[in-house]
Amino acid sequence: MSIEEPSHNFSVPPPEHPAPKRPVAERKIRANRKNALRSTGPKTERGKRNVSRNAIKHGFLAREVVITAGHGAENLQEFHTLVEELRKSYEPIGVIEETLVQTIATCLWRKARVIRAENGEIRKRLDTVQADLVFRNSDKANFERASSELDFGLYSGEDVKSRKRSPQEIWAAIQLAQSNLREHPTGLGHLRALLEIAKSDLDKYGYITELIREKIFLAFCFWDYYFAIVCLNAGSPESMMRCPPSETVVKTHSEQEPPDVRALIEERLERNSLFTEYAVVRERHAVDAEARSFSLPPADATDKLIRYESHLDRQLYRAMDQLERLQRQRRGESVPPPVNVNLGTRH
Repeated sequence: MSIEEPSHNFSVPPPEHPAPKRPVAERKIRANRKNALRSTGPKTERGKRNVSRNAIKHGFLAREVVITAGHGAENLQEFHTLVEELRKSYEPIGVIEETLVQTIATCLWRKARVIRAENGEIRKRLDTVQADLVFRNSDKANFERASSELDFGLYSGEDVKSRKRSPQEIWAAIQLAQSNLREHPTGLGHLRALLEIAKSDLDKYGYITELIREKIFLAFCFWDYYFAIVCLNAGSPESMMRCPPSETVVKTHSEQEPPDVRALIEERLERNSLFTEYAVVRERHAVDAEARSFSLPPADATDKLIRYESHLDRQLYRAMDQLERLQRQRRGESVPPPVNVNLGTRH
């Protein structure tokens, strides 16, 4: 009897079936259904309008109008807040009304820029008005000092007939230059420096050096002639032998004691301090007056700002009018067509 050998099957057994899922409790199913009912979106008209704005909440107008980089960077969140406040006021529905609300927001945002630009134009001059006045006074003082010395040098030249100005005109120019030196602290500082150097010369040498004597004469001769002459003749003995004192000083010396040059210099220094106090007050008043005159931007900037703001106003009122008409039409009101007036020349 033959024994049949068992056959061997080498095929791969089928994969095991995954374990069956555990049944969900009925209580959990009811809870999920209840939550789903709560999250199906807004039910009220206001909620639906708010959801409809999600796609254009940060629209292209917001991206373009707000400067977000550089020194003039603006606050993007402030612009979005402005848009949201306008939405609450107008309650737009649809893309067109939303766009008109954003147009109104951009016009208001740009009008705020006009005010900032006006503020900048005013501050540009106000913030530097004091420094500008100091620089102008300094330039004026240096000009007057140079003018007085140059005019005196021209008059003391040899070719008198070839001059275009008369001696009286040159003297008047020197007198004006000397007067202007006393009007502001810069010029008075120059006078004080000359007096201090003259006093130092007297302490060191017993006389005033020739250069300082000439400069004092050019700075004082037309408003303190006696002092100018006294200092001019307070040189060294050798220089006085070459250039004897003027007649005015000789006559003065013959009638009384010789002048105390040092005492005269001290007296002029005290007077200079008093003049400086007055000049500081005058300069402060001048700064205040000039600042008040700068309370408006310059004419060219004003014209540019007015034209730009007028352009924004036209855009703003047009957008507001269009939005109002759309909303009235949506509410079923009878809206007449807009009136267009052509102001052009009739042919």
